[in-house]
Amino acid sequence: MMRCLACLLPALIVGLAACGQVRPVPSAFSPADYQPIALEQLRQGSPALAAGQLVRLPVYFWEFLSYDPAVPQYYLNQLRHPQRWRELEWFAVYQEPSLRGYFDRAAMTYEQRLQADPKRLDPITLYGELVAFGAGRLYLKVHHLEHVATD
Repeated sequence: MMRCLACLLPALIVGLAACGQVRPVPSAFSPADYQPIALEQLRQGSPALAAGQLVRLPVYFWEFLSYDPAVPQYYLNQLRHPQRWRELEWFAVYQEPSLRGYFDRAAMTYEQRLQADPKRLDPITLYGELVAFGAGRLYLKVHHLEHVATD
């Protein structure tokens, strides 16, 4: 029995450490603080990207999700952030308006959703922080969403 517990304890610690975090949106916003990246880098898990990095990327909004793209992480995060994880509004974006480069690990708060009110295939620029999502994956916690003017 003790041997079994000794094996489970490290796995539990690693699992909890791999959980994503929900941090508040910074009160001050400065676009110059955010490094430009391409969505493809985020989709492919570029080694140049790391948790805590502030990034900005041009994308095309698709939709708010009716599913949680982080079901295992959701339950693990309930232990660390019981209320805040549920506050995330997950949404999907595309790299191109031709629906290439799908990415469904972007999140914002409900208040941000109401304020930004993005529509399908709106060209937008996302400013946010990369956050550990477990197993070496990252999600984008949006700090600011900017609609891109089209001609």
